[in-house]
Amino acid sequence: MIVDRDAVRAVTVAAPASGASGRPRVLACAEQAPGELNTKTLASLTKTLGNGNGNWLYTLRRPDYKMLVLPAPAVQAGEMEQSLRWALTNQVDYPVDEANVAWMKIPTLEQMPNRAEHVYVMVARQDVVTGAEQAFKAAGIDLAAVDVHETAQRNIANLVGKPNEGVGLLRVGRDGVQFTVTYNGVLYMERFVVEALFDDKPQDPAAELRAMERIALQVQRSLAFIERNMSFLTVARVLIAPLPRPMPLEKTITELLDLPVEMLNLADCFDCSQVPDLLQDKNQARFFTALGAALRF
Repeated sequence: MIVDRDAVRAVTVAAPASGASGRPRVLACAEQAPGELNTKTLASLTKTLGNGNGNWLYTLRRPDYKMLVLPAPAVQAGEMEQSLRWALTNQVDYPVDEANVAWMKIPTLEQMPNRAEHVYVMVARQDVVTGAEQAFKAAGIDLAAVDVHETAQRNIANLVGKPNEGVGLLRVGRDGVQFTVTYNGVLYMERFVVEALFDDKPQDPAAELRAMERIALQVQRSLAFIERNMSFLTVARVLIAPLPRPMPLEKTITELLDLPVEMLNLADCFDCSQVPDLLQDKNQARFFTALGAALRF
């Protein structure tokens, strides 16, 4: 489940049916406007999606968290969180004791033993996380986990990535532009750029072209960073997530990169036969993060 600036969106995803294509099955999609997480909204979504016995997951809104890269502290696993809190003191604009902290390693030690390891650290105000938990509890729903957009995008990249293949995945949304690089199931790079031109309706064509050129340049720079700093990881292709409306982004990026650029169709990743609306790009774009987050379980 995700909360956009204009709606709460949720999906129900199940494991592939026996003898099926191997794609996760989308059983239902639902959205509720306005974008507020409260008992009324959750009750409406539950009615549409069905209660079931599955796990409920909430993806934080982008303004509600930060995702940072920090050196991995040389401490035992049980001491990691406290050590990271010390490192976060100057990274957040509120007391670090009021932060909810989660982390995951960026594993480079095996391939690059002489380079210090780093970790991704997800940090949000504790009251934001607690507020989400209380909203679900008030609606009689057990919340299994709270997640972020970057890992949801990683999950979708992992559906299409091949063994030992680096995959770049670019998503253009109303909240901005996110580029990730994954390799063997691990998120090795994420970059988020605020870009306000990509609403549902076309904007000034010249301004939008300049925005797409800026995005293409960011992708090129991200791949150059990977090449310089992670020599074991070769990005074989760049995928563009379904777009909220037609735009020549694939052409713009292809002109700058010397590797394949492909549009991603989520119907190739998910069995959407029970939700035919998801065969349309605009709907795939709207539910992209919710679908990726649902792959956690």
